[in-house]
Amino acid sequence: MSIINIRNPIAELVEQKIEPARRSSDLNGKRIGLYWNMKGGGDVALAHLEELLRRRYPSSRFTHYQGTVGFIMRHCTPADANRIAKEVDAIVGTTSD
Repeated sequence: MSIINIRNPIAELVEQKIEPARRSSDLNGKRIGLYWNMKGGGDVALAHLEELLRRRYPSSRFTHYQGTVGFIMRHCTPADANRIAKEVDAIVGTTSD
């Protein structure tokens, strides 16, 4: 007699809770990071957002970022996130899809 092991192909749910970042009441004069993971259209959205923010907060400075891992899509590593956090006061990222 043979034994058949039946497996459930559904992965267990992993839940992570992260506290939202503090919101700045005024972006004027702030260093703002714009993160693009290279998915289609994200760069266009960030360029448009930068234009709108420059009009509203003319003394703000903008820096563009991409992750250091990947080819077609760039991932932000923990080291990337730490470096960016030291360089900017606020960040906006696009993920597309």
